[in-house]
Amino acid sequence: MHLNKIIANFLKLSKKKSDILSLRPQMAQAAQKVYDEWDQSGEEGDVELGFGGICQDIAEAIVEVLDHHGIEAGSVSQSIGEQHVYAIAQVEEGVFEVDISPYTYERGAGYTWKKKPNVKFAPDDIAVSLIDKDPKKFEEMIDE
Repeated sequence: MHLNKIIANFLKLSKKKSDILSLRPQMAQAAQKVYDEWDQSGEEGDVELGFGGICQDIAEAIVEVLDHHGIEAGSVSQSIGEQHVYAIAQVEEGVFEVDISPYTYERGAGYTWKKKPNVKFAPDDIAVSLIDKDPKKFEEMIDE
């Protein structure tokens, strides 16, 4: 079993930033599904989210795409500046933030956000930015 884990980790670390970039169309499509299902038309906003935003759901959709393609991924919640959740990915070159700016699809602050109408995500909306050159830092960064 230990050998299987070593092999699995090696295969995941054989992935590169270019692999993340190649998945931007699928990540944009997954994010679009989340956005399209977000309905704030009720008196109290969305049934699940109220008037909160969807960044955590978009981050989770991105993580699912990355995981499905063998890239180690997780989400991070930050509260410096605005409250925001984004995906991170571990590849050979390090740990990368993988995100769509929340200002692309919503407006507001804190825990109160309003859906911007008629947003259509494109692959270029997916930002991929290096956080740390050491892939081992991934475990320290993800939210449990």
